[in-house]
Amino acid sequence: MATDLGFEGKKQVSGRRKLVELIGLIAVSTLVMFVLSSIALLIYTNDSGDPVQYSLDIPPGSSNLIEDGENPLEIPPTWTFNTEDTLRIENRDDVTHTLGDWTVLPLTVETFELLSTSSGTFPSTLHPSGTVTLDVQPRDFVFSFIAYSTFGFGIAIGIILFIGLTIARALDHDEDEWQDIDVSRSNSA
Repeated sequence: MATDLGFEGKKQVSGRRKLVELIGLIAVSTLVMFVLSSIALLIYTNDSGDPVQYSLDIPPGSSNLIEDGENPLEIPPTWTFNTEDTLRIENRDDVTHTLGDWTVLPLTVETFELLSTSSGTFPSTLHPSGTVTLDVQPRDFVFSFIAYSTFGFGIAIGIILFIGLTIARALDHDEDEWQDIDVSRSNSA
């Protein structure tokens, strides 16, 4: 709904229409962000399947090799797991080994369940660098993983689109209006 402001060719959009457009743009951009985030999360969690038990065998003398800068256990600096996987560590070495808060005494076997809270970089006697990063990824689609991005980016993009639409309207001129301006300039010259 447009109203004439008294200036030829200039029209203003009502406040109610602007509010409806803003709400509509926010709703559409939030929906698009939800769909894109859902697809990304489904791809991200696609191959997670059932929980897996990983085993790490620490042979005798490993602590000496690790202190000398070797990596006899072939542990990567960043280990990637899925939530609910388990890590079974058998320590046949004569030294207590640690990974963060986890401790495995000599000649014992310990099993640790990996949760999303298990992620991070931890001090460890299992790697020559003295630290190991555990990257525990989600196993299943959980909406809370995408909630902040969906609403945060959806609202922000909707507002940006609304501002762009408002600016485009302010700059919009009919071709006739531009021709009238050119004609009036040529007549005055």
